[in-house]
Amino acid sequence: MEGTVAYTRRIASWAALLTCVGACPSEDIGVSSATEGGSGTTDSALPGTGASEGVPTTTNSGVSGSGGDNLTGWETTGADDPVGPCATDPLCDIPPEEHEPTNKPDGLPSPLPGVYDDLGPAPLDNGFRSLMGFPNRQRELLEERVAAMYDPDSPSFRDYLTVDEWMADHAPRTKDVDIVKAWLKSRGFTINYEAKNRLLVHFSGSVKDFNETFDTELHICMRKNPLHSGDPFPVYCTLESFTLPIFVAERTHGLATADLPAETGTLTKEVGDVVEDYPGDDAHGPPAFYGAYNMNKLFADGYDGTGSAIGVVGAGTYHTIDLQIFWKSFGIERELPTRVALMEPVFERITETSLDTQWSSSLGPGADVFVYEGPDARNTALLFAWNEAIGDNKADVVTTSFAHREDAEAKTLRHQYDESALMGAAIGMTLLSASGDSANPDTPCSSPYVTCVGGTNLVATPTGVISSERAWSMSGSGNSKSFAPPYWQEADVDSETRAMCDLALSSSPENPMWMRRWKKWEAYGGTSFASPAFAGMVAVVNSYRKAHGKPRVGYLNPVIYLHGPTRATFRDITKGATPYHSAGVGWDYPTGLGAPDIAALAATIP
Repeated sequence: MEGTVAYTRRIASWAALLTCVGACPSEDIGVSSATEGGSGTTDSALPGTGASEGVPTTTNSGVSGSGGDNLTGWETTGADDPVGPCATDPLCDIPPEEHEPTNKPDGLPSPLPGVYDDLGPAPLDNGFRSLMGFPNRQRELLEERVAAMYDPDSPSFRDYLTVDEWMADHAPRTKDVDIVKAWLKSRGFTINYEAKNRLLVHFSGSVKDFNETFDTELHICMRKNPLHSGDPFPVYCTLESFTLPIFVAERTHGLATADLPAETGTLTKEVGDVVEDYPGDDAHGPPAFYGAYNMNKLFADGYDGTGSAIGVVGAGTYHTIDLQIFWKSFGIERELPTRVALMEPVFERITETSLDTQWSSSLGPGADVFVYEGPDARNTALLFAWNEAIGDNKADVVTTSFAHREDAEAKTLRHQYDESALMGAAIGMTLLSASGDSANPDTPCSSPYVTCVGGTNLVATPTGVISSERAWSMSGSGNSKSFAPPYWQEADVDSETRAMCDLALSSSPENPMWMRRWKKWEAYGGTSFASPAFAGMVAVVNSYRKAHGKPRVGYLNPVIYLHGPTRATFRDITKGATPYHSAGVGWDYPTGLGAPDIAALAATIP
């Protein structure tokens, strides 16, 4: 009965939407850029993300071209084509009272012992780069549509939105984005990049102008490097809150990031020959995963990822010759990935990007691979790359291993990752994140629209014959501080927030994985292997589905939790523990539903 009520409510929402279609400009259907309800939060709510917030702003906002009663008095020939003095100045019809500053959460970290160490105020003549984040429009309706499209009993099951449909109904309004961009330019900032889906605007300028505009003071913090063997690096942080003019605050989530300018340099030329150089049996290679997670049957039947595509969120780029040697040494033949340049030019090769590319491409050897390359591993580049990998819609499955401890990152950043992920779910993408290696929750794993891949300690032969598999002691897991419990997890978790992980694969350094790094073999552990490996596995599942006339699997979480036959394809991991949680029968924090049987998953998932 409860499901019937929820479904009726969705129909009512869609009926209201359809009433407007044809009478309202496509960008003005329903609410304005402020969202309706949303996924909920345990922090003080961001505008449009908390279910307890008041009545949503309507489109009769008094902004020229916003639809409704044309309260400004200006004639229009379309939603974004005003006639009159405001035709060339988007700010000219903003009432004076809306220019007043109001407090607004931001996405910058604050000093945190052991993670962010404060070095004091940033020099005023320093530069910065930043992202302004926007929410999905009509978020409550979008979440209802997504719930229905992943419900096997719904008539709209797997009826994914096209990008054009999402843009028309749920992207931030062009008018709102233009107003915010005009305001940023009026403050002396430069607009550098705009996301394809309009959820992010990248701008830059001086620290002096930043401090004056946002009524704060940027500090420099040394950030502990979350990547293997990396040195600490400087980032901007703040001790004080931010303000924005009311008209900007109402249209945005606020500042999602602010970082030092991207470094510049020249990418060194690769040298060396592509040779077979098997590293030995002291660590797991891809064949161990093929066997341990039951992929060989699919390969034998011709399902190797062909027809599917993997998106890798990168920072810098990878070493192509190392990648080819990795493949050749494990008997993998495939095409090189497509590098997708984003933002400032890439000038360095980064371990994490190399690892993720090697393992995702090897576990889905027939799949196309797109590596979305931001200039570095700072939040500005990583969030933009994540968002563009989704907005580009060339990949069926997107993976990131640049996970950061959730309590170390500000809530605006966490919620902006979630805004992108919600779009991905709506258009039928599978979004994966490493759960992290601190035994604590990470972001973007905490988004309910992301499948959070934790870690196990796998003991197996080089061909994947399993001796044992238990929870890895440092598998990132726990309760989110950001998001309300999703409906698909309510039967498994007694928690006031989203709980992690959702599933788990081999990650322990006690039984590590190989990677080829800077002309030599090294063996590591970490969930950085688990997420890209599972991305390759999802590509293989999609290859099977395509051959059987089925759509890509998309947002996995509702189906793997709630569809009994699909859930049964996961091998329950009942032993092992982190310092905070133990594995056990059924769902548990360190390993979620368990380890996947990929052949069974491909044959069973509806």
